[in-house]
Amino acid sequence: MTSAGKPTAAWRWYAGLGLGAIAVGGFLPVLARQGLYALLGIAAATAVGIGMRRYQPRERRVWLLFAAALWSSVGSAVLYVVAGAHWKDLAYLAAYGLLVAGALLWVRPDPERPRIERFIDSGIVASGVAALYWTFIVHPMLFGGRGDGGRLVSDLTYITIDLVLVVFTARMMFSSSVRGPAHALVGLALSMVISGDVVFYAGLAWTGDASGDSLSTMLYLCAYTLLGTAALHPSMAGAAGRPERPQHLIPRHRIWLYSVLSLVGPAVAITLMLAVHPMPSRWWVLVPLATSAVTAVLLIARLSQLVRFANRRVLELDAHALALGEALREQEALRQQLTHRALHDALTGLGNRALLQERLEHALTRTSAAHGLLLLDLDGFKDVNDSFGHPAGDALLIEVAARLVGIVRVSDTLVRLGGDEFAILMEDADAGQVAAAGRRIIDELARPVTVHERELSVTASVGSLLFAAPATPSEALRNADLALYAAKAAGKNQLAAYEERLASERSEHLRIAADLRRAIAAEEFTVNYQPVVDLATGRVTAVEALLRWSRDGVAVPPLDFIPIAEQYGLIVPIGAWVLRRACRDVHTWYERFGISVTVNVSGRQLREPDFAATVIGALHDAGLPGEALIMEITETVLVSAGAGEADDVTAVLMRLREEGVRVAVDDFGTGYSSLAYLRHLPVDILKIDRAFTPGGEVAEELAFTRAIVELGNSLRLSSIAEAVETPEQAARLRELDCPQAQGFHFSRPLPAAALDEVLTASGGVLSGATPSLGVTPSARAGAA
Repeated sequence: MTSAGKPTAAWRWYAGLGLGAIAVGGFLPVLARQGLYALLGIAAATAVGIGMRRYQPRERRVWLLFAAALWSSVGSAVLYVVAGAHWKDLAYLAAYGLLVAGALLWVRPDPERPRIERFIDSGIVASGVAALYWTFIVHPMLFGGRGDGGRLVSDLTYITIDLVLVVFTARMMFSSSVRGPAHALVGLALSMVISGDVVFYAGLAWTGDASGDSLSTMLYLCAYTLLGTAALHPSMAGAAGRPERPQHLIPRHRIWLYSVLSLVGPAVAITLMLAVHPMPSRWWVLVPLATSAVTAVLLIARLSQLVRFANRRVLELDAHALALGEALREQEALRQQLTHRALHDALTGLGNRALLQERLEHALTRTSAAHGLLLLDLDGFKDVNDSFGHPAGDALLIEVAARLVGIVRVSDTLVRLGGDEFAILMEDADAGQVAAAGRRIIDELARPVTVHERELSVTASVGSLLFAAPATPSEALRNADLALYAAKAAGKNQLAAYEERLASERSEHLRIAADLRRAIAAEEFTVNYQPVVDLATGRVTAVEALLRWSRDGVAVPPLDFIPIAEQYGLIVPIGAWVLRRACRDVHTWYERFGISVTVNVSGRQLREPDFAATVIGALHDAGLPGEALIMEITETVLVSAGAGEADDVTAVLMRLREEGVRVAVDDFGTGYSSLAYLRHLPVDILKIDRAFTPGGEVAEELAFTRAIVELGNSLRLSSIAEAVETPEQAARLRELDCPQAQGFHFSRPLPAAALDEVLTASGGVLSGATPSLGVTPSARAGAA
């Protein structure tokens, strides 16, 4: 048996043996009965001691009082045998007093509850029981002419203590907050003591002898057994000393009990008055009536408790109802606020993408009407953030939102989609209204804006869509976005309307992007090289690496796929591949002829954090020094970069120049801030745009070319003229002291193997066009 099972077996075995002894106890002679009293009392007291030691109860005083009561009861049985019946009463009365004290301490009183309220429920029970005691025990004892005066005083004392024990037992049973087995067993034991006394004294009152002694003996022995069983049960550890349970409500079964007890007194009084045989003490009928009055007073007191509790609960519920109403109002206000926040932009107060989605869904249900959708994006907004900070950018967005509010109709939906992108949904609008709104937006936003005492100028690109019932809101947004993309591609500060071709072009772009991804994985690209020639000697000083790609066997012009690669971020892996391939191909030419390789670099590549490491790694893998590589960038890359990005680009270029890599500016002269960048950027070479390559004797053309060459010479920068296609152009460039040139006059772009043959045959010197290098119009059109 486990340790957990030992206590269970102990109280079960004890209860079983005790009930067996009780069964025979009522039929024993007086002396044997007293011996059985003593034996079971000692067993019960010992069980209480064992239980206290084993379970360490919270309230030890209660169990010590019960143990003392049991030992006192044992002492009364011993005194009965040794000194007679009169002396045993002293010990037995002490036992009753100890039981009353134990029942009183069983429940810890609530200090916030008035003392009288603690005993109202038990007083109601006691007053009803008192009426029964008076009628069936006390009245016959007083007026039945049985027994002497000393015995009568002793009996009335026991009866009075019984009533006190009824009060405390009822309180213990009603108000204890713990209702475990030990609590029930102790309450039942005390009830057995009271019941034993009722049986004993009722027989004594009506017959003059202890005719009910056998039954009362069994009840007393049962009380001993129940107390010992309760002490051995594990629940005794926390049964006593618990706080009083509030008695705000009366259980239904207790209401029935109170109803019966309230009728006991009147019923007894009526019975006595209607007694068939005259009684010498008929006026004593007032006693049960008095107990009924006490019961009534206690019931009224209990009712007043319930009324006070009900009133307090009503007030609390009213307060809760008010608080709940206020909470509901706050919740509704919060719900509206959250709904507004969910559908509106926090910065500008305009609607957001979710609101536009909701309004688009509503508009699409009205298939009988046409609707317009305008998407607009601020040109140059990133520069404002980079130059003046995000607070300035936020202030600009607020001002733009205010201007747009003045443009749209009351029925239109104006939202900020995020960043510097806005949208306007015009329900029930025609093409003219949509176009007019788009032009007004461009004109209105073109006016300078004063932000933080600075005058800022931004423009807007607008894409418009007129629709009746597209498949979904996302389709409407996609088509309007295609129009916005077309407006930006047209040079910004433009209004572009959606056309079906835009969707087909976008689809083609997506297909090209997918094919480019496959080409990157399969390395389907090739690189051609065009020589850069020293105009004075004809020596090839460098070659420009030019990317070529064939899609399904058809050559795709670089101008068709390079912008798509830029847009989808594919230019980074493509550029890295070109760089590695060019470095490997030029290795032999650099060692034999001192030829460097020029590789075009996009702005997207320059913004990669590991770009410098990629370049240096490609040179190291190919066994080339930094001097063998020229990184070619365009002015537009520098101009489009913000202030912070320009600093990052400069840092990358400076890092590469430390390794010996030179930097060339391609298409020089086409930008609008060339001189400013030449002052601050690490540039070594200027590649003169084909627009400034002199094609005739026009003085203006020669003047522009001469100015660029002289600018490069003054800044100690080497100049390379592009697109030299005729001997006359080469001759004029020599006259202008332009040091280098490249173009079809010298060679068209060639694969590495073909160029290697040319360089080997010529010894790295190309003084002019040769028959093998002749250029046809078709060849010119296909080169880049």
